[in-house]
Amino acid sequence: MTDQPTGLVAAIARKAAELGFESCGETPAAHLEVNPEVRSMCAADRCQSYGKNWTCPPACGTLDEFAERISRHATCLVVQTVAQLEDEFDIEGMTEAAELHKRRFAALAQFARDEARARAADEPLPLGAGGCTLCSACTCPDEPCRRPGQAIVSMEAAGLLVSDACGAAGIPYYHGKGTLAYTGCVLV
Repeated sequence: MTDQPTGLVAAIARKAAELGFESCGETPAAHLEVNPEVRSMCAADRCQSYGKNWTCPPACGTLDEFAERISRHATCLVVQTVAQLEDEFDIEGMTEAAELHKRRFAALAQFARDEARARAADEPLPLGAGGCTLCSACTCPDEPCRRPGQAIVSMEAAGLLVSDACGAAGIPYYHGKGTLAYTGCVLV
């Protein structure tokens, strides 16, 4: 694990606020636990991406690889997009919130990468919500990823239980009745 400039975490947190994330919290990366049970939920293939997306298992890497990658970082910044839904069947609201979160998080991840390079700091590790949707159809497993520098693995694919990461970062996982939160994190 290397020490990151304190200013880098603060700069990323400021950018998260600027991008409009409703919640942002920070925890030492050492407080994150890679959990095989989370990855086994991916294998159930409820999202129909298992083995069909480069950012999803098994193509995204092993849990041991993620544990090692996470251990190289000092701090985890957890961010959320929180949507107020009309009711529990508000599919349009859920879809809009997911798309908003993906846009915000992609911008935050790129900012973190650019800022780390500018400060000669270690490459950050952004982990998003859900599988990558940058391309209309993923090339997995037949062709290499078209956008490897921008594709983002999900927290769950990395073996992180989102509710635990939120708790460690001091932000709520559940924001109350009629809400839905999409969560991502950036390790620096």
